Amino acid sequence: MATEHDIKALIKAGKPRDAVQVALEAAAAGGVADRVLALGGQAAYVIGANSEALELFAQLDVRTQLDGTQLAMMGHAADLLGVHAAALSAYRRALGLNDRDLAVHFNLGSLHLRRHEWSDAIRHLECATDLKPDWAAAWGNLGCALLGTERYGRCLEFFRACMVRFPAERAFHAGLAETLMKMGEHGAAESEFRQMLKHRASDPEAWAGLIAAVVQDNRFEEARIMIAEAQGKSTGSPELDEIKASLALEAGDAPAAIRQYEEVLNASPRHRRARLNLIEAYLAAGQAEKALKFCDDILAAAPGDADMLAYKALVLIDLGRVEESARFLPPDLVMGYRPVCPDGFASMADFNKAMVDHILGHPSLTPSPFGHATVKGLHTGSLVCEPWGPMKHFTGMIAEGAKAYKKRNGPSGHPFFHRWNDDYSLTVWAVVMEEGSHQMPHIHPSGYLSGVYYPLLPDQVRDPGSTDGMIEFFDAPEQFNLRHPAPAQIFPPQEGVMFLFPSAYFHRTIPYTGGGTRISVAFDLVPR
Repeated sequence: MATEHDIKALIKAGKPRDAVQVALEAAAAGGVADRVLALGGQAAYVIGANSEALELFAQLDVRTQLDGTQLAMMGHAADLLGVHAAALSAYRRALGLNDRDLAVHFNLGSLHLRRHEWSDAIRHLECATDLKPDWAAAWGNLGCALLGTERYGRCLEFFRACMVRFPAERAFHAGLAETLMKMGEHGAAESEFRQMLKHRASDPEAWAGLIAAVVQDNRFEEARIMIAEAQGKSTGSPELDEIKASLALEAGDAPAAIRQYEEVLNASPRHRRARLNLIEAYLAAGQAEKALKFCDDILAAAPGDADMLAYKALVLIDLGRVEESARFLPPDLVMGYRPVCPDGFASMADFNKAMVDHILGHPSLTPSPFGHATVKGLHTGSLVCEPWGPMKHFTGMIAEGAKAYKKRNGPSGHPFFHRWNDDYSLTVWAVVMEEGSHQMPHIHPSGYLSGVYYPLLPDQVRDPGSTDGMIEFFDAPEQFNLRHPAPAQIFPPQEGVMFLFPSAYFHRTIPYTGGGTRISVAFDLVPR
């Protein structure tokens, strides 16, 4: 039986992998000493053998109390393996033994960041920056978490302060410019990108950001000149090449756009905008069969890809295969669900009122932010972070709705369900509309299962004789001049009801007249 001395000797001899193997064999044989498991787990972690580290620490955890260092290593190994539940548990236990462990706060905050759990990410990353104020990486991840909340005023203050603290760190200058772009402040963003280029004249991301800001102001010829200037400085990137292709498409030169998009995708096969715009260019050039093959090739490798599901349905309509499109994305996968009143509220009316008050007073509420489908309305950032208010209850209502959705629709065998996972990240936001407000046709490309809940509707939207303010599915965006009409499906919203549907379904809100406020709470579930 291997002993502690054997493991130490192998490590000292520069054979940590052999030490790990001996520890694993001893563990499998039984009767192994705790120190053998501990040393083997530590050796496995150091050499990046994360699966073996997790196995050895997990066995040791059954037998004795792990110390903070062991829990931190166990958590990080699980984190790197994508075993999030084990990572979260180990990190939290490590902090229970030492709540000033810098690395654990950073790793735990970064894990919450990847899971889109903004409040938890911010809390732990703020602890990391408090413990080590000069750690730029911790401040950088904290900035990403703040951007996730979409509270852009706070983001502006944060990135400007970081630029003073870390003047040479490019990430904070880029973060400020990105925030300004998301706010629709294209002129201010343009100025920031120009400042970045004064210090890094061949920075491809800064050039791409600058040109994107110019394009948003419809200064297309200036953008073309800038692309040539960037390429003259030996600066190249998929982002720049994609913008160049999009300018060709905007100018009506679909064949040139196709060539350029294909070049982008040869170098960066997963470039999202190039993928989608290539399909649009194929359709503009009358090459729908090529567009269909392109969608099918991607779906063969990723059957649940929301973008390709949505765009394939449009291509089928363009080809005149309208019934096939309806079978591919069937309307009966849109499901209405009426949640029950959560604990702590006397009625659903009381809950809806609390929700409305929370939304109208939310610190992230802003007019029609850039990059969203909302027109002439108000839009919140994330509602699944501080301040929570009634949203803690609403997340539970979403979970119950998702269970009901899976129970009803799961047996259908639709490719959508290939990615289903009960462990998911959740994004929630609200849209406030008044007379004339609406949402353009859009999908939720980063989502999987989407939904919308209605806590408040004006009287005329509830009128069965009118379609004003209703939600419409399957209408194509304006830039697609499909040769056949899309078979739109209209669903009347009801207060206290949520609709659940695949994120690949194009949907829009029909404008309404007659006054009154319409509030919807939208959400995306994404399997982990």
